Amino acid sequence: MGRAGSGAERAADAVFALVAVLILFGAAEWALDTYWPFPADRLRGGRESLRLLAADGTVLRVAPTAAGERRVRVPLADISPHVVAALVAAEDRRFWRHRGVDPLALARAATFNLVRRRVVSGASTLTMQVVRLVEPRPRTLGSKAIEVLRARQLERRVPKAAILEAYLNLAPFGGTLRGVEAASLHWFGKHSADLGPAEAAMLVAMLPAPSRRAPDRWPDRLRDSRNRVLARMSATGVLAEAASDRAAAGALGARRHGWPFLAPHYCDALAAGTDAEGALRTSLDIALQRRIEALVRTGDDAGVDGVAVVVVERESGALRALIGSRDYRRWPLDASRCRRAAGSTLKPFLFALALESGVIGPDSLIADRRVSFGDWEPVNFTRDHTGSIHAAEALITSRNIPAVHLLAAVGVDRFRELLWRLGLPVGGRLGLDAALGTLAVSPRELARAYATFFGPDAAAAGVSARTRAQVLGALGRHSPAPEIVAPAVLAWKTGTSSGRRDAWCVGVTADRVAVVWLGNLDGRGAPDLVGGRTAAALLATVVAGP
Repeated sequence: MGRAGSGAERAADAVFALVAVLILFGAAEWALDTYWPFPADRLRGGRESLRLLAADGTVLRVAPTAAGERRVRVPLADISPHVVAALVAAEDRRFWRHRGVDPLALARAATFNLVRRRVVSGASTLTMQVVRLVEPRPRTLGSKAIEVLRARQLERRVPKAAILEAYLNLAPFGGTLRGVEAASLHWFGKHSADLGPAEAAMLVAMLPAPSRRAPDRWPDRLRDSRNRVLARMSATGVLAEAASDRAAAGALGARRHGWPFLAPHYCDALAAGTDAEGALRTSLDIALQRRIEALVRTGDDAGVDGVAVVVVERESGALRALIGSRDYRRWPLDASRCRRAAGSTLKPFLFALALESGVIGPDSLIADRRVSFGDWEPVNFTRDHTGSIHAAEALITSRNIPAVHLLAAVGVDRFRELLWRLGLPVGGRLGLDAALGTLAVSPRELARAYATFFGPDAAAAGVSARTRAQVLGALGRHSPAPEIVAPAVLAWKTGTSSGRRDAWCVGVTADRVAVVWLGNLDGRGAPDLVGGRTAAALLATVVAGP
């Protein structure tokens, strides 16, 4: 009787002790979650790379992060299931069954580590590896114990799929590559969603030591590791044996794919002017951009080294193409942002202001004879005089003296206000010589000014729709030269600065505004540099295509 009673008491004591341990363990985990919660918000990792996309989704650039990494975050649904299958088979085959810690693997590793008195086997689950990626620590037994506790915390807060997604976006793949999407783009030139079994196995095989298993440096070593991953996929039933054998017999198929570097000046300006991360879709028309790049690369317009082409939408002002030089690597300076004397390209705004204020009518005559304003005597580009000229003809032929008369009549301050409304730089005091185009503007600014002026918003333009239509009609009567034909252009305006330093042409079509600038980057003039010939000829080819 006594023995039976003592046996029952020992059993009860054991049960009580087990319950007490479980309660204490539960209390400890509750306290840990309360006072030292896992920072689940850090599972997204650091900032990802800014990815600039054209309007059709073409990747223009993947910019490095501040840490110098290419990091492209993608949801688990956009990663090939072969990648997930390979990762679980190779790194943590009981991932879907454990609660952050694999007891069998942990016991085995603990035995080895205690015998060797150092970390020999980690037994890290994928959850523990995520903990290590989020909270890096030295590889010690104490750190391993913390990883175990943190892994259990993580599993209580985050679904398994989210843990896999975090791992695949945080894992380093060597060099500047962070995450499976960046690695896939770099080594296979495709998105991770499109990876097959062999490709997925290769990337997973790189994970333990990407610098020692780079495809271009250690192909044999990596191939052996890839085939072991494929064998594990077959052994766990996620890949048929025949498919595994075929994949193992194939080549690695990996090579370095350069990161896209399209529309370089446009992307430079966007990347410098935004703090955004991730994908940023732009308005750039990549087909138009490439066609214009080909035009200017082979051109030799008046023998000058500088060229800029800007195309924007009339309605929205959205930029559709931008060229800042003939060759970005030879001439990295972005001429589309450089301000140069505008020549006669501002005259349409002046004539519109004169029409709007009643200074002239559509058929008015304007004096075109020698005149002095104090010590200054303006001259026409052709150095001749007609005596008098119709207003529309003076605009079309860019006569300087009539323009000065108009500016004196409407007032410099009113002209200045209109230019400011159009977004043009009018920081300093303007004089009557502004009628000749001495104000410095950039091709980008001029394109947006024309888009605003000839756009749908009369209030933004500062001039009535009726007046703007009259100016548009006047500018569309003739092309700059008989040999220049561009049916799509509704209105032309050319300009040449003093000393033939800058040649301009603006073309307005039904839905777009195109601006061409030609000149030497050091400001030297060129004898053949005339907006009505060189710049206009280039603009005609720019607007000729779709």
